[in-house]
Amino acid sequence: MPQNRRRVRLLLIAGLLALIGLGAGLVWFYFGYLTLRIAIGAMTDFGQKFVAAFMRTLADEHPRVRLKVIPMADIEASTKALAAGEVDLAVVRSDLLTEVQAQTIAIVRRDVVGLIVPAHSPVKTVAQLAGKTIGMVQGQTKSDDRILDQIVTYYKIPAHTIRRVVLAPSEVGPAIRQKRIAVLFAVGPIGPGPLTDVVTAVAKASKGAPDILEIEAAAAIAKGFPALEETDIAPGAFGATPPRPAESVTTLAVTLRLVARPSLSNYVAGEFARVLFKTKAKLVATLPQVNQLEAPDTDKGAAFPVHPGAAAYFDGDQTSLLEHFETYFYLGMILLSLLGSGYAWLKRTWSRAGLRQTQEELQRQLLAIFQETPTAGPDRLDALDQEVDEICAVALTHITYATMDAEHFQVFAGMVTQVRQALDKRRALLH
Repeated sequence: MPQNRRRVRLLLIAGLLALIGLGAGLVWFYFGYLTLRIAIGAMTDFGQKFVAAFMRTLADEHPRVRLKVIPMADIEASTKALAAGEVDLAVVRSDLLTEVQAQTIAIVRRDVVGLIVPAHSPVKTVAQLAGKTIGMVQGQTKSDDRILDQIVTYYKIPAHTIRRVVLAPSEVGPAIRQKRIAVLFAVGPIGPGPLTDVVTAVAKASKGAPDILEIEAAAAIAKGFPALEETDIAPGAFGATPPRPAESVTTLAVTLRLVARPSLSNYVAGEFARVLFKTKAKLVATLPQVNQLEAPDTDKGAAFPVHPGAAAYFDGDQTSLLEHFETYFYLGMILLSLLGSGYAWLKRTWSRAGLRQTQEELQRQLLAIFQETPTAGPDRLDALDQEVDEICAVALTHITYATMDAEHFQVFAGMVTQVRQALDKRRALLH
């Protein structure tokens, strides 16, 4: 009995140590090395360039943070992959986030909306787009049409009065010279990108500084369609000689966001945000456009929710790995205590059930001996006497290790006395 108890204790200690080791291994595997799946678009997509630059920086600075790239056809496909849970992160434009549940880690850049008209064009306002042909640059996202829809709808321009023509970048100049289009619509960053390329092409084709139509109702449009926001294009943003535009222009913008699935743990999201912004300076050296990287608005009323883990980092409330697991540690201790109490209760219950069975079995044996004694011969009496000794030895073991209480032992002792007396009486009769 004592050896069995020691064996049980050793097994429990070994099991607990094994669980602790396993838990430590899991923590190291899942949190010591952060491996995240990130969706990227085509090779020409800025999101792909951004991720590639970030991965190179991570390899030098933070080898424990790993990104597994999941190639996608375009930004729309990345959005769908995030919604389906096929990736953990994606670089998505804000006007596409209305279709998916995602939480922002960082704003990568802002893309402004440009309605570009050639030099000396009679079109001076957005309201004058009615009856005009608008060129849409090929290779832009499909949601550009939706942005244009928001603009013409607000200005109450009948959709059937506007003709849209998709142009390859090389076709922009000829289309302007041949006057096949009156306006070019493009979305892109202030700096290298499709919008700057279109402005340059229009300026060259029209032999003069093009105009960018001001969207006076930008604030009102953004209020009705939160994926957009009001912004200003500074004078000379697309060229200084002559300045393009000549004056500040109010327009709309969409944000390019690094977003995560909501189920991504707070610790992982916060750590990823920390590493991203810590390496921003090196990223800018590799990809200058990353200079636009900024923290999202963490206010609860923001149009797009920020991941709680990233918000904690930006607000200075990020927890360390130890603090992150402190709650789990205390919960584990409570659970372990409950398990210990449950084990003790079960052990007592099983012990009592086993003891009852043992006591009943011993009592049945004594009763059988008592009933057999009146007819037993001399040799059988000696055997029965030996059985009583063995039964007493079992009972003494139980009382010694406190597995039988005194009350039950007294009952048992009384039965043994009765059986001994019956055996002695039978021997006296036989002699």
